Amino acid sequence: MEPDEVAAAFDELQAAGKVRHFGVSNCNPMQIELLKKAVKQPLVANQLQFAVTHTGMIDGGIHVNMTDDRSVDHDGSILEYSQLHDMTIQAWSPFQYGFFEGVFIDNPKFPKLNAKLQELADKYHTNSSAIAAAWLIRVPGTQVIAGTTNAKRIANIAEGGDITLSRQEWYDVYFAAGNDLP
Repeated sequence: MEPDEVAAAFDELQAAGKVRHFGVSNCNPMQIELLKKAVKQPLVANQLQFAVTHTGMIDGGIHVNMTDDRSVDHDGSILEYSQLHDMTIQAWSPFQYGFFEGVFIDNPKFPKLNAKLQELADKYHTNSSAIAAAWLIRVPGTQVIAGTTNAKRIANIAEGGDITLSRQEWYDVYFAAGNDLP
């Protein structure tokens, strides 16, 4: 990126009244710091791929000081950076696994995860999508980008905003998705 060009574009968009709040997408902490050097506007959000099946920014923190694959921090501690700098993480592809390989909800490739999502959906009188969204929202400073225009699906996902999973439930979903502790 060319930070000065981005700053000029931000200034133009703000002056025209087209943008009230500014953020980034898929940036690590050093990229954000580089951009912050040039722009006047606060950066309030970072859109990142994040789902119970895409947990790299969590795994690095859980596997700190280990030598397994999950201990590698590919994201520059973006989760902690975002929390320290009051940047909202906007989770895109919150129901996808891999890089657009498909949706994990009701997918036979994820029997343990779907069983746990359904168990919690039954407990909270809701649906699996709401539980998957609640799992993300339980991470401080995270919002879910639904990624759909289907009104019924939006309503199902939005139910997750009314659910606060316990820490144990959050970890139960995390483990059911195939994630682990060192």
